[in-house]
Amino acid sequence: MRKVILFVTVLIAFNSFSQSIQDSDIRSFENKISKIKNTELLSMSDKLYESQTESAKTIIALKECVKRNLDKGNSLYRLGVSYIENGETENGIKELEKAIKIEPENFKAYFNIGAVCYDIKQYEKSVEYYQKALEIEPKNDACYYGIALSEYILNKKKSSKQNCEKALKLNPNNINAKLLLEKY
Repeated sequence: MRKVILFVTVLIAFNSFSQSIQDSDIRSFENKISKIKNTELLSMSDKLYESQTESAKTIIALKECVKRNLDKGNSLYRLGVSYIENGETENGIKELEKAIKIEPENFKAYFNIGAVCYDIKQYEKSVEYYQKALEIEPKNDACYYGIALSEYILNKKKSSKQNCEKALKLNPNNINAKLLLEKY
């Protein structure tokens, strides 16, 4: 029993130590970011975003880009996506909505909010954002499928089926739409 208690105590201490190292690394990175030139910051934020490996650093770099007003619409979009990938859905949606205010024709922002709303079971909101995305890219089969999927769950079967058929008309290889259509 004492060995188990000792092991748990050591494990807790190690986790605490590990967290303090991570916090120190983040503070050091924030300090570094605040001192670099705009062009370097944009380049660094691009590399971090594309690597998709260090979400905390990516978020910090993109927040600094937004703060400095650097490529603000794109920086907000990427910040929103990074938050979502980091499990911070609400923050992600907020940033994507800010990106839309700056760039009202930002298809990807509308599309991503539609997808995220579906994931968090906000199906009506999902349909709304997918429809806005379709206003920008009316021939996007993935939007029609996203609407169909949300409507299927909302028990709007007739409309769901019609949107599935529209998705397949645009892209006969849309396997997800084919599978959903089989459920009717």
